[in-house]
Amino acid sequence: MDDEMIADLTARYGTVYSGAVADVLDKRGYRNQIVDGAIQGVTLETRVAGPAFTCKGAPATDLEPDDWDERKQFLGSITSGSIVVVDTSGDHRAAHWGELMSTAARGRGATGVVIDGATRDVTQMLSMGFPAFVRYRSPASSIRRWRISGWNHPVVIGGVTVRPGDFVIGDADGVVIVPAELAVEVLEEVESLAVSETNMRQELLEGGTFSEVFDRYHVG
Repeated sequence: MDDEMIADLTARYGTVYSGAVADVLDKRGYRNQIVDGAIQGVTLETRVAGPAFTCKGAPATDLEPDDWDERKQFLGSITSGSIVVVDTSGDHRAAHWGELMSTAARGRGATGVVIDGATRDVTQMLSMGFPAFVRYRSPASSIRRWRISGWNHPVVIGGVTVRPGDFVIGDADGVVIVPAELAVEVLEEVESLAVSETNMRQELLEGGTFSEVFDRYHVG
């Protein structure tokens, strides 16, 4: 998939909603692509869409050295147009992201982050308009509490395996992951579904019975 195609898919996925994407994946038998609902946008307006650039880390102790070298390498490796996806290995003691990392990621062209963990500096991130989906928030620095162990390889967030290049779609309902090899056909089906939903919605507003309208469109 070349850069032009990825950019086109990203723009189009940015106009659809996560529920429709999840429905299409369910219909195709991919029923484990919905990230744990505890991972939500920092506001209801927060949205992300794009290919994943993954990061993995694990809890650390004060006895271990800091991971600044790994952080610098990771941030320098982020690819343009990507959504950073952070697997924290279940850590719950610290913020795994913040304003400085958001600024560095944006400088590399990333358009958002999804963290199975926490962020801090939320006010600053909102001011800069960097979208984030998180499990919780914390003022605690992750330095010497949690350390990065690798990036750009498969990870697990909210119970879903995410590979580099898989498409990440997040909105007010939550986050869903589309396997890269299905990204085109799933999106085309979602876009087709949107037309049926619009027609179904109009008929219901005009007084059509739900039973009759549903039987005609089978959308829901």
